[in-house]
Amino acid sequence: MSNAEIEALAGEIKGWLSTSYKPDDDEFFDFACAIAKAQGTFEKGSSWFKGICPTPEWAFKAMTVAHFPPSEAQAVFETSGTTRGSSRGRHFVKDMELYRLSVLSGAELFVMFEPKPVAVVSLIPPKEEKPRSSLCWMISFIMEDYPAGKRLYWKSDGLGDVARLRLFIEKVGGALVIFGTTLDFLRFFEVLGQENLPLPKGSRIFHTGGTKASGLSVGAQEFIEKASRVFGIEADNIIEEYGMTELLSQAYSSPKVTGCRSFVHTPYLRTLVLNPNTMQEVEVGERGVLCHYDLCNVYTSVAILTMDTALKTSFGFKDITRARGAEPRGCSYEL
Repeated sequence: MSNAEIEALAGEIKGWLSTSYKPDDDEFFDFACAIAKAQGTFEKGSSWFKGICPTPEWAFKAMTVAHFPPSEAQAVFETSGTTRGSSRGRHFVKDMELYRLSVLSGAELFVMFEPKPVAVVSLIPPKEEKPRSSLCWMISFIMEDYPAGKRLYWKSDGLGDVARLRLFIEKVGGALVIFGTTLDFLRFFEVLGQENLPLPKGSRIFHTGGTKASGLSVGAQEFIEKASRVFGIEADNIIEEYGMTELLSQAYSSPKVTGCRSFVHTPYLRTLVLNPNTMQEVEVGERGVLCHYDLCNVYTSVAILTMDTALKTSFGFKDITRARGAEPRGCSYEL
């Protein structure tokens, strides 16, 4: 491991993020290999990115995954830890500016695309209330891009009052984004009862995470149809995000941008769908385990082998489930 090399690579990544540079696949994996070599996780004599040894998801629970003293971390994110008595995975984040730039880079492409919304609402609490939640930090970074009068944390600022939310929507007078976990929205629908909450044209819904922790459950298409009806927006403006506490980059299912209902990587993330028996990529339409390569994880692990499974598509992946026997997790559990 070389701290000097890692710092130099981190600086280069931040430079790319600051200029909205988007590496192609060859450049991406060349850079991933450079990070893996600096982290000491590249198998000598191997061919290109196949030599990168991914860190298993569970390692973030079992040990400290960091190429710097943990005391230097600017934040520590924790996984949901849903099983009673189970330990939480921890992601020590050395550079929160790197995370902020990564979040805003992905959100600009897949959520805040033109015409850019004029206001934002969050059903997710601000980072000050949940400082160990990577999702709360993520949403706070996006919210802070807007002035005070154009952003609303519904539970904190709006006191969970639908009337206050309606007044805010009328006051901003233009398209907005509402952020929430899938579970947040299901609970919000219960608060609305039989009422709808029509949003201005061009508005979007951002949702993420599972729902089983609450005993509530909803199918993907059922959720899209419900949200489209309640908010009076196009189904293609209902955006789903996929992320992990252990990652600093995300993937999005954003049909208005990609033309498909599949999770597509942001510029600094690549995801392979692997056959767990051979560790080779599966064919389109086949299910496998997800292995993520995240250039922003320069201080921890550039490659993470998850316990999530998904179907490979022509554009990315979809229909995510947890591998059999894996502990359930997700943002809805966390919040």
